Amino acid sequence: MVSIKKELIVEASQATAFKVFTEQMDLWWPASHHIGKTPVIRTVLEPYIKGRWYTQHEDGSENNVGHVLNWDPYELLILIWQINGDYQFDPGLFTEVEVHFIPESPKITRIKFEHRNLDRLSGSKVVESMDEGWGWILELYKTHIDRILRND
Repeated sequence: MVSIKKELIVEASQATAFKVFTEQMDLWWPASHHIGKTPVIRTVLEPYIKGRWYTQHEDGSENNVGHVLNWDPYELLILIWQINGDYQFDPGLFTEVEVHFIPESPKITRIKFEHRNLDRLSGSKVVESMDEGWGWILELYKTHIDRILRND
């Protein structure tokens, strides 16, 4: 089974780390990374099992990314990713993005991230590109947490 694994530490409580990841995705997810035909105006993750994960665009369209498989505040989030190796939505594709939020202290949380079943995508170059992309995206998430907590 091919997967991408990342781990990072954020200076935030477990609850804050989970809420920022799930409720503020449109504030930290890069606007350049989408499959729509026009710019993204919002990224949405509906907060329940089978909730949609999608983007809304300037032309009024919505583009599915996947859906929520497991919603366990504030410990675990499992998302189904349905974007194929050609970066198109594929309703028959199911890869999993699993994110654990592990409290190290009241104000420090370890994030364990895994995007698995990537053997369902075509080509190792796609996985290499996604590995690099996830590293960058998770750094944007961490930077967003740092920024909002400095302003509190």
